[in-house]
Amino acid sequence: MSTKDAVTIASRTLAIYMLFWFISDLTYLPSHLFSVWHHENTLRSAMATTYWRDSNRLSLALHPLRMVLLFFAVQWFYRSGPKVQEYFLASSEGE
Repeated sequence: MSTKDAVTIASRTLAIYMLFWFISDLTYLPSHLFSVWHHENTLRSAMATTYWRDSNRLSLALHPLRMVLLFFAVQWFYRSGPKVQEYFLASSEGE
């Protein structure tokens, strides 16, 4: 097995790991939506602390961003382009 084949296997393994991470995040999205909806409705009547509402809004805003970044990382690692191979092979060339 050549080093390029090993890099391809390693990068595709990382891509599969990130794909499962993406799917896991996708399953948590309805829970985040429900949480924001819940705190919007309960805090509307009584102006108690808005910490949970703001925390859930921030979480909901960053969740899709993380999912998009994971999606592109999966694509990049699965294709195992020259940049990925250069990254993994850079330390072995100097030795």
